Amino acid sequence: MAARHKPGLPALPPLQAGPILHATPLVERWFWHYWQRLGLPENELVLLALTQDRREYQRWTGKRLNFMVLGCYCYVQLGGKVSSSVADRASCKPGQLESRRADPMLPLPGFGERVSRSAFAAGELPRHRHCIFIEPDMQPRSIEVTVAHELIHLADRVRGTPRRHRHHGYDSIAADEAAITGYDLEDLRQLLYEESARREQLRRARAPLRYIYVCPNCGKEYPRARRYSRPVSCSLCDKTYNPRYRLLLARELL
Repeated sequence: MAARHKPGLPALPPLQAGPILHATPLVERWFWHYWQRLGLPENELVLLALTQDRREYQRWTGKRLNFMVLGCYCYVQLGGKVSSSVADRASCKPGQLESRRADPMLPLPGFGERVSRSAFAAGELPRHRHCIFIEPDMQPRSIEVTVAHELIHLADRVRGTPRRHRHHGYDSIAADEAAITGYDLEDLRQLLYEESARREQLRRARAPLRYIYVCPNCGKEYPRARRYSRPVSCSLCDKTYNPRYRLLLARELL
């Protein structure tokens, strides 16, 4: 686990008469398709911003995305509160558990109410946004499934029943994903595995492993492409940062 650092402050996307969709026509098509399939309320559209640009998403949310993340949904408030860890659709291998904990999330007020044009003109909309990132470099079926996946998270948020991942591809969110898309659950898991392998291959091509860190307590090795920029401790010995288990640089690879 890394020592805590202060995240960047979100810069909420601007309000407009409809959703912000900075995406390809394919992503837009699946967005509208699954928005209707999930029965999401029309009045939430003015509060939604979707992008396929990681830097733009980081500006909106203050959240830097890991290279392995395929999609992410964030609920962002003007005061800087971000609830998003339940929504990361990260590429992962079968059997890999999601270790991050979700921030506490409460139901949003007024979702049964329609936003009037006069309220929009007067700037009286709720001071929050729904922000979504979709990785552009994926096969078409993976793009479709990822759009559906992030909108399921948004639907949970709207209905006041947010869920965090217990196991990507094997939890209740994955079951809902299969039901709404019509894909077999095993097919969805295979898609996730394929994207995982591809992203890992791209990451290693861009940043070969060069450093080996080791835990002084249990001896577990942690390969790295770059040196750690701040103290990091062994996650097996303690789930939170603990200086007793701070990782030490053992050797450099040629």
